[in-house]
Amino acid sequence: MRLSVVICNYNTRDMLTRSLGSLQQTLGDLTHEIIVVDNASKDGSAAMVRASFPGVKLIEPGANRWFTGGNNLGMRAAQGDYVWILNPDTVIHPHAAQTMVAYLDTHPNAGAVTSRMVFQDSRLQRNCSRLATYLDLLLGYTFLGMLLRPWRHPRRRVMWYVEWDRESDRAVEVAPGSNLLVRRAILDQIGHFDEKLKLYFPEDDLCYRIRATGCDVVYVAGATITHDEHASTSQVQRLATHVYFNDLITFTRKYYGRARAWLLATLIIPTRTVMLIAQSLKKRR
Repeated sequence: MRLSVVICNYNTRDMLTRSLGSLQQTLGDLTHEIIVVDNASKDGSAAMVRASFPGVKLIEPGANRWFTGGNNLGMRAAQGDYVWILNPDTVIHPHAAQTMVAYLDTHPNAGAVTSRMVFQDSRLQRNCSRLATYLDLLLGYTFLGMLLRPWRHPRRRVMWYVEWDRESDRAVEVAPGSNLLVRRAILDQIGHFDEKLKLYFPEDDLCYRIRATGCDVVYVAGATITHDEHASTSQVQRLATHVYFNDLITFTRKYYGRARAWLLATLIIPTRTVMLIAQSLKKRR
C-alpha cells in the first residue's frame, strides 16, 4: 500500500465530511487507506463516518487524546509506505496527493513533505518556518518583544521565510502538522509525535527529529490543499490558550533546558493573563 491518510477529528463533523469527500475524489489509483481517529466528539462525527464513509477505518479511543495522542493512534495503525497527517479542516485539490507522493518517490533524501496551502478564499497561507530559537521565543511571547522591536521584526522575517513566495520547492525546518506526508520508515525509526506536547509545537519537534536523521523536510509547491485554519481550537478557545502556553513551556524545556523554560514561564505571565482576560470579555459580549 502506498499511502495511509491519518485524520484526528474533534467536533468538526461537517468539515470532516468535506475533507473525506475530497480525498475520495482525488486519491485516484493510489493504493491507500484512510484512518480517522475521533477524539470523543459530541457532534456525531463518528456516526457520520460509519454511515457515509464505510471504507474509512475509524478509531474511537473514547476520550480526547488531543492532537498528538489521536494522530499517534492513527500512525501506529497505518500500513502505507507514506503516512499523510491531515487536519479535518482541509480540502484536497486534484493531483495534490499524487504530486507529493511522486516527490518522495523521486527524492530519497526527503523524509517528509508538505504542500502549498490556501485559505477558503484562495489567499496563500505562509506556512513553514524555521525552528524557533530561544531568542525568538523571548521576543515573540514576552514584553521583551515590544522593548526590542528593532530586533523582533528582522528575526520574524528570517523565522517565517518572508522573502520566499511559496511558489517554488524548498527544504524547510518546520512544516505544518495539518498537512505533513512522512515516510513510514522514518516514523518507525524516530517515533511519532511527542504526546507531552498536546496540541502545539509537535510538528516543530517531529520535523527536527526527521532532519536529525539527515533527511530533508520539503515544501512542494506543485500540490495545493485548502485549509480552514484553527477550526477545532476555535470551539474551545480559552482551553486552547491554556494548552498553548503549557505546550510552549514544555517545548522550551525540551530544547533549551529547565532554567530557560522557567525564565520564559515567568516572563509570559503578563501576556498569558491579558489573553485570558480578553477572551473572557469577548465571551461575555
